[in-house]
Amino acid sequence: MAGHIDHGKTTLTQALTGVDTDRLKAEKERHISIEPGFAPLVQDEQMEASIIDVPGHERFIRQMIAGVAGIDIVVLVIAGDEGIMPQTKEHVDILSLLGIKHGFIVITKVDETDDDLLDIIADDLNDYMKHTFLADAPIYFVDSVSQKGISELKLALKEKLQTMTKDHKQAPFRLPIDQVFTVKGQGVVVRGTIFNGEVSEGDHLTLLPSGENVRIKQIQRHHERKETAFLGQRAALNLGGVDYNDISRGDVLVASDFYTASKRIDVVFYPLQHIKHPIKQRQPIKFHIGTSEVMGKIIFFDRNEVDMSYNEPILCQIQLEEKVVATRGDRFILRRPTPVETIGGGWVIDPQATKHRFSQETIDALIVKKEGTVKDRVLALFKEASVLTDKDIMKGASITIDEFKQNKNYLLEIEKGKFTHCSVIDRVKKDILNVLDSYHNRYSMRQGMNKAEIHSTLNKPDSIIDYVIQVLHEQRYIKVVDQYIALDYFKPSLPPTWKTELKQIESMLRQQGMEVEKWHDLLQPYDIPSHIEKDFYNFLLEEKKAFIFDENRLISSEAVERAQQVLAEGTQYEDFSLQTARNILQLTRKNLIPMLELLDRLGYTRRVDNIRQWIKRS
Repeated sequence: MAGHIDHGKTTLTQALTGVDTDRLKAEKERHISIEPGFAPLVQDEQMEASIIDVPGHERFIRQMIAGVAGIDIVVLVIAGDEGIMPQTKEHVDILSLLGIKHGFIVITKVDETDDDLLDIIADDLNDYMKHTFLADAPIYFVDSVSQKGISELKLALKEKLQTMTKDHKQAPFRLPIDQVFTVKGQGVVVRGTIFNGEVSEGDHLTLLPSGENVRIKQIQRHHERKETAFLGQRAALNLGGVDYNDISRGDVLVASDFYTASKRIDVVFYPLQHIKHPIKQRQPIKFHIGTSEVMGKIIFFDRNEVDMSYNEPILCQIQLEEKVVATRGDRFILRRPTPVETIGGGWVIDPQATKHRFSQETIDALIVKKEGTVKDRVLALFKEASVLTDKDIMKGASITIDEFKQNKNYLLEIEKGKFTHCSVIDRVKKDILNVLDSYHNRYSMRQGMNKAEIHSTLNKPDSIIDYVIQVLHEQRYIKVVDQYIALDYFKPSLPPTWKTELKQIESMLRQQGMEVEKWHDLLQPYDIPSHIEKDFYNFLLEEKKAFIFDENRLISSEAVERAQQVLAEGTQYEDFSLQTARNILQLTRKNLIPMLELLDRLGYTRRVDNIRQWIKRS
C-alpha cells in the first residue's frame, strides 16, 4: 500500500485483512504510520500473500523504501477528497525506479466525496499515470469504513495474484532485515521479506556485513510457526548466536558466500526529470537498497553534471561510507540529503566494483557489464584477473551456480577449483617470452632466469605462471634446467660490450696451466664491473671451461684434462701416492693438493688412506 499521508492506506489494509498494522504507540497517538506494517491478505493451500502498508509522510520515505523491497504488486492509494499529492508522485517515482510492473489504483473515502470530484480525480489520474507503469492499472473506488467496494477489490487482487508467476532465480537464501526486536524467553527476532531461496529451522546463516554466524531457532509467518520459509514470503526468524545490539535494519541474512558486502558498486542510474537541482560529480547522496540506507557519493565517468532535463540512463558508480549487500540486478533509490528529494534510482551491474578512470574506456567496460551475456561478463573478469575460483566468477559476474556450470566449458581448470581462459594463457605466454628475451639480452652469460624471479617479475598467481611454463616447455618454446628457464634457442655467450676483455682473461686462465694464480690477480688489469665479474665466473663454470681449484682460484678445464692425462700415463692407472703424483706432475704442494682433490670431486680418482685409486679412465 503506497500513497500520500492520511489517504487511508492503513484503514484500507485493515478493511482487507482485519489487521491494524499501526502497532507503535506513536502511530496510535498521531494516527500516522511510521514503520511499515504487515498483514496477511491470502493464506490458503494455493497462495500466500501479505500486504505491506508503507508510511506516506515525506519524513518516512526511508521506511517506505524499506517496506517496498521485494514486493510484486503495488496498490496506490489516493484519497477521494484530495487527489494526487506530493507523496503520491514521489511514491510512483520510487516504485517505477524499483522496477515494479504490476499495480492497482484505489481511490478511498468515496462516501465522503461527491461524484463530480471523483470524476475529476479519475481524469487527473489517467493523465498523470499514462507515462508510468500504472498507465493501464485498473481503478477501484472504495470506502474502508462502510466496506464499499472492498470485497470487489480483494477479489480482483486475488485474481491478479493467481495469474502472476514468481521469479524463481536459483540464488541462495537472502533476507534483508527491516525489523529487529526481542521476545522474552526467545531472544532476538528479525523480520523481512525473503528475496531469494529458502530457509529452514536449524539452518546456519551469516549476518552481513558483520560476518556474524547465526542459527535459526524458529520461523514464524504471520504469527504461525513454520518449518520453512521461501522466496517472496514475509518471515520472522528467531536467531541464536547473536546479540540484539549487533543487528540493525539494513543488515542481511544469507546462506552462502555468494553474497558479499561492498562499499563500491557499479550501477545503471536513471535520473528523475523533475528534480529541483542538477546532480553534480561526487555529490553526497543517500543510497537505498533492500532495507539499507547508507550515505555515499555518486561518481560519473563521462560527465560532471546531470541537469533537470536529462532522462537517459547513466553508467556510473556509487561509493559508500558503509558496506551494503547487493547482487547484480538489485534495484536502488538515490535521494539527495539536502535539500531532501528523490533524484533517481536504477539497478546494480557490479556489486564488487573497483575504482575506474574518467574515460570512454570505462564506459565501454560498463556497457559490457550492463548488456553483456553471462559469457561476456565472465570473460570480462579475466581482463583484470588471471586466475579465479568458481566462487570468484559467480560473485564477479553475478551469476548462479547453475549459470556457472552451463558456461564453464570455455574455461580452463588449471588446478582444482581454479579457472582461467585461453586469452589469459596467450597473454601470460607473451609476457614470459618477453621477460626471458629481455633477461637474456641483459644477462647473456647466465644459463637462464630463475623460476622464482619470473614469478616476482610478472606478479601473477603462481598457478597460472607454472601452468604456462609447462605449456611453453611442452611446445618447445622454452627449456627448463633445474630451477632455470631459458628460451629454447638460447645459448649463454659473452656480452658484446665486454667480450674483448673477458676473452683475454679466459686466454690467460688457459695459459697459466696448472700453476694457478688467484682469480683476483687475473682480473686486476681490467676494470670489470662486479656483476659482470660474477656472471663471467659462473659462466666459465657452467660452460665447463673452468673448475673451482680452491676458494680463491679457478683452473681451466684444459689444464685439468692435461693433468689427468699426464698422471694416468705416469701411473698406468695404478694406485698412486702423493709423492708419486708430485714426481709426475712436477707441482708444488700449493697446487698439487687442490689438483688431486679436484680430480676426486670430478670422479676420476678417490682417496683411500694415503693412496688414490683410479675410478674413471678417460
